[in-house]
Amino acid sequence: MSKTVAKAVHVLEVLADGPRGIAELSRELGVHHSTALRMLQPLVDGGLIARGPEGRYRLGLRMVEFGQQVLEEMDLRVIARPHLLALAESARATAHLVQLVDDRVVYLDKIEGSSIRTWSRIGREVSLHTSAAGKAILAAMPAEQAERLLAGHEFRRFTDRTITDPAAFRAHLREVARDGYATDRAEFESLVHCIGTAVPGLPAAVSITLVRTGTDEPDPSALLDEVSATAAAVAADLGSAIG
Repeated sequence: MSKTVAKAVHVLEVLADGPRGIAELSRELGVHHSTALRMLQPLVDGGLIARGPEGRYRLGLRMVEFGQQVLEEMDLRVIARPHLLALAESARATAHLVQLVDDRVVYLDKIEGSSIRTWSRIGREVSLHTSAAGKAILAAMPAEQAERLLAGHEFRRFTDRTITDPAAFRAHLREVARDGYATDRAEFESLVHCIGTAVPGLPAAVSITLVRTGTDEPDPSALLDEVSATAAAVAADLGSAIG
């Protein structure tokens, strides 16, 4: 590694621990103020670091961009599949992995855990206002991003339980964010009930689908612990792969 690149990496490593003033940076980098400023300026110009109004330097938004690109290029489906298989087998129901891709929430993977086939297909877009996984992703993301996705969304009615009022749906999302999980209680298909949780740190979710076969409605909330544990395991394995 060249000395110039090594110095830039050192700056980023220091700022990863938190914002620093120029005096702190100079001391930690072991250089004079003027030398530190020369080291910082190309990184500022490239958006890798930023100088706040108080004069302290921090990591820039470009770093977030690069980090997101790394996450997107990881094969989440490969990492998650063993966990989905275990979940589907344990629950004896269909397990889904859903992810936000280019402003569309799509089914990334599906493991059939019962003989009853459901509407979902890998690559098919998820109905945001009816699916447990879609709701979980929306509730976990920053509010402004969720609003952008919902701005042009059609709150179409699929069953008599579908939430079609945008204000009521936003209130429902606040409940999802508070509870940490989302459900679909026959809101898209009259016999289908689901529960889903977001994958920590990712615009993705894991869900399980139960299909009513008799007069009694299935209770997906009984599977919450298993679904949450699966989402956490996927996040942990992804973190290990990145590390």
